[in-house]
Amino acid sequence: MKRQTLTAIVAAIVSVVPVLAARCALAASSADVPTASERRTPVVKVVEKTGPAVVNVYTETVVNTPFRSPGQFSDPFEELLPDLFGNRRRVQERQSLGSGVIVDPNGTIVTNEHVIVQASTIRVLLADKREFTAKLIGADSDFDLAVLKVDAKEKLPFIPLPTKESILIGETVVAIGNPYGLSHTVTVGVISAIGRTIQSGDVLFRDFIQTDASINPGNSGGPLINIEGDLVGINTAILGQAQGIGFSIPATRARNVVDQILHYGAVQPYWIGVAVQDLTPDLAFHFGVEAGTGVLVSSVETDSPAATAGISVGQVIESVDGEQVGSSAEFDRRTLGVTSGDQIELTVLDAGRKRTVPVRVGALPPKRIDDMAWQALGVEVQEGGGGPGVRVARVRADSPAQEIGLAAGDFIAAIGGRDVRDPDDFRRGLAAVRTSNQVLVSVVRGRVLYRVTIPLERPGGRAATLPRR
Repeated sequence: MKRQTLTAIVAAIVSVVPVLAARCALAASSADVPTASERRTPVVKVVEKTGPAVVNVYTETVVNTPFRSPGQFSDPFEELLPDLFGNRRRVQERQSLGSGVIVDPNGTIVTNEHVIVQASTIRVLLADKREFTAKLIGADSDFDLAVLKVDAKEKLPFIPLPTKESILIGETVVAIGNPYGLSHTVTVGVISAIGRTIQSGDVLFRDFIQTDASINPGNSGGPLINIEGDLVGINTAILGQAQGIGFSIPATRARNVVDQILHYGAVQPYWIGVAVQDLTPDLAFHFGVEAGTGVLVSSVETDSPAATAGISVGQVIESVDGEQVGSSAEFDRRTLGVTSGDQIELTVLDAGRKRTVPVRVGALPPKRIDDMAWQALGVEVQEGGGGPGVRVARVRADSPAQEIGLAAGDFIAAIGGRDVRDPDDFRRGLAAVRTSNQVLVSVVRGRVLYRVTIPLERPGGRAATLPRR
C-alpha cells in the first residue's frame, strides 16, 4: 500500500514539473518584453506632446484661363481687352499641400511662404481632424516664411517660438509634417550642422540648420523639434540630388520674422549703413593686403548700426561672420538675408590691426528710403488713389528717372520684380535693390504698361525709355 502511495506521489510530481517549468519559462520570457511605459521613449513623448500643434496646410489657387478648344488659335483682341471676353473664361483650381505649426493658443500658425504663395483659399487641418479656413497675416519670400491665423472657439495646442537659440550639433530631433499628403508623418534624425548657406534661384538663404531627419515635399512649413519638445526650426528645403540632407530655418530667426509681420504686416528692410568698394591692386598695396582678400569701406551712414559699432571709412572688411569676402558683390551676398535684430560679425583691418566688430542690424528707416528714392532714383511717390500701384508725385530734374522719361502722374506698378500696392511696398522693393546699379520698374501710363530699367547711380546705360509727355 505504501509502495502504491509513493508511486502515485512520484507520478504526480513528474506530471507537475513540466507545467511548472513551462510557467517559469513563460514568466521569464514575459519579463523580457518591454512594458508600455518602457516603450514610451523620449521620441514617443515628444510626438505625443507636440503632435497636436502640427497642422496640414491645403491651398487652392483660382486661375483664369481662356476657354478654348484644343488647337484653337488665341484671339489677340482677347488678350488686349480681357474684360470684354469675360464670358469666354473658365476657372481652374490648383491645390497644394504643406505643413505648419501653431505657435500660440490663439491660432497663429507659421508655415513657409512657398506653401501658400498665390493661394486664393488656405485651409488647415488639425491632428484631431478639426478644419479651419486660415487668414494670411503676412509673408516674406526672402525668408520663405508666412504667418496665418485661424479663429477657434477654444485655445489650441501650440509650440511656442523660442526667445533664444539652443542647438547642439548631433542632438536628436524630430520632424512632423505632411509629406506627399501622408498626414502627421514622424521622422527622426540629428542636427547635422548649423549656419548653412544655400541658394535657390536668385535668393540666398543664410543660417540654415542641416538635419538628416527625412524631409520630403509636403514637410515644408512643419516643425523640427528637439528631444525636450522645444521648437528648433521650420522645415523648408532638401538637397534634391542627395539623401538625408534637409534644411530648416532656425526658430529664433523665424520668431524675429514673425514678430515683424505681426507688428508691421511685413519684414522691415534691414539696415547696416555701410557702403564698400572693391580693392584694386593699388588700393590693396596701399593698405598692405592682397587684392581680392577684402573690401574697402567707402562710406558709413550717420547714426547707422555700422557707425554705432565703430566702422569707419578707410577700414578693410575681410570677412562677414567668418566667411571671407573678396569683392563688394560678395559682401552684398554675405549680408543678404539678415533682418533687423540680427547680429553679424565683421572682421576689419584698421591701421594694420585686425579685430572683430559685432554689428547689430537695424531696420532701415522709411525716411532714408524716401531720400534714396529722391537722390538715387529721382522720384517722390504717393498713394495711387485707386490707380495701379503708387503715383509719381514729382520727378527730380536731371535725375535717372527724368532721363528715362518718367513723369509726374505715371504709376509704378512693380519695382525690382515686386508688385507695388502702396508706398510701403515701394519702399520695400527699392530697399531690396539699393545695392544694385539699376532697377527694373513697371510703369503704367494711361492704358499702357512699360517695363524700363532705371540706373540708380547715373543716367547712362538705359535699356528702354518712355515716350516723352
